[in-house]
Amino acid sequence: MEENLSEIINNFKSGSISRRDFIHKIALLSVSLGAGNLLSACAPEVSSEESDVVITELEGLEFVVPTLRPGEFDYKGYMNEPPEDKRVFKNTNPDGSPVTETTSRTLNFNSFTWMCEACNQHFFSKADLLNHVIKEHAKRMPEVKKIDKPIYSQFIVGPVPRFDEKNTIFNRTIWDPNYQKMVGEAVGRIKKNPWITQETRAWTAGAIYVDNKAGNLNDGYSGYDGRVRGAGGLYDWDEPVNTTRFEIDDPQWMTDRVKEVAKFFGADLVGITKLDQRWVYSNYFENSTQKEGPDSANYQYAIVLGIEMGWDAIKDSPGSIAEAGASLAYSQMAEITAKLAAYIRFLGYPAVPSGNDTAQNIPLAIDAGLGEHGRNGLLLTPEYGARQRICKVFTDLPLIADKPVDFGALAYCKQCHACASSCPAKAIMFENELTEVPTSISNRTGIVRWVVNVEKCFQFWIENEGVSCGNCIAACPWSLDNNRDWLEL
Repeated sequence: MEENLSEIINNFKSGSISRRDFIHKIALLSVSLGAGNLLSACAPEVSSEESDVVITELEGLEFVVPTLRPGEFDYKGYMNEPPEDKRVFKNTNPDGSPVTETTSRTLNFNSFTWMCEACNQHFFSKADLLNHVIKEHAKRMPEVKKIDKPIYSQFIVGPVPRFDEKNTIFNRTIWDPNYQKMVGEAVGRIKKNPWITQETRAWTAGAIYVDNKAGNLNDGYSGYDGRVRGAGGLYDWDEPVNTTRFEIDDPQWMTDRVKEVAKFFGADLVGITKLDQRWVYSNYFENSTQKEGPDSANYQYAIVLGIEMGWDAIKDSPGSIAEAGASLAYSQMAEITAKLAAYIRFLGYPAVPSGNDTAQNIPLAIDAGLGEHGRNGLLLTPEYGARQRICKVFTDLPLIADKPVDFGALAYCKQCHACASSCPAKAIMFENELTEVPTSISNRTGIVRWVVNVEKCFQFWIENEGVSCGNCIAACPWSLDNNRDWLEL
């Protein structure tokens, strides 16, 4: 039978049979030959003399392979054609660190490496990869306790009226003459920031592009705000719901599935809460159209999503690249909420996407168990500290709400003043005592907390050549890109 194989090969080499006939005869032969015999008959035969190539029985059929010598090596200098022999034996990993463990080599794969999926660096041993992951990518996590009521509930000291979106600091630049005067004075204080150039501003132009062009289709929209009524786009609330409903017998299964799908679409954090109407704006105000009116969100649940802002960008604050890190998250917010809402509507249940519009994101995220309120006025999460943007999907899909959490942020913030110390506008309180006293109409009433002077904050943005500041995000120890060894102190 082996002679028949050689005969078939010789006939093909001599041109006596076509390539199609050759393949056909080999296939027929495989029926009568055992798989082991056929494979051994076709196996490469290594030349006894030292050579740069291994010649196989199928030479001439484009089956010439390079010799693989034992040891750890890589190929260098390859351009269009390989040079004579520039394989270099390696005693170090590709990142320059020494190899600490010899990896066994078998068959033709004696040049494989281990790749870190977080940063794409390569290592010759599994031990070196694991050491790298622990050093560069792992972080200590605090104990996270699930609690029945959010921590802020103990600091509610009076009525908590719904907030008017018109009073957010960004919208006040449109209609409030007193604050417009402050902004005008800030323009006169603009100072050149060496971290802000045309090139770094281009990062932001690219990062916000999806939200700018597709978040909604209003001509005056430049991104960041979210829904504009009647303008379509990713934040549109007028998309139809499938008339064929997917029956849900187990809301817990559906809850787990929604979280899985949200992360598949790109969310880094997902929590679910029953929608507390106190956090829905009493009135909407559209920055790009200047339209306003009563607001509502008549849905049972809010699926709250956290989108990480990368440390490599945020650490640039108050430069343009940090702004680009936030802007990229805004574009992702528009995409991910639109996709998740579409998924739910296809199941036959109402669902609408929401960015910064319709309801306040931070209390919703706290209710959904994503984190706690920090001294800097932002959401702090165990995973990313203040380094995430928040968005949500409102829906009536049958779900199970998550519980709020306590991971010690309140106690930690009372001892830490990093955000306040890093704030160039001096807009963050140094005092450890919480207060209900607002600094302006842009702060809501009825809740004792660390109140941020957002008027000062935004004025610094103007002075900073119009580029946003994220110093309080970058300075927060929970936000830092390290392994949090201070948790063991």
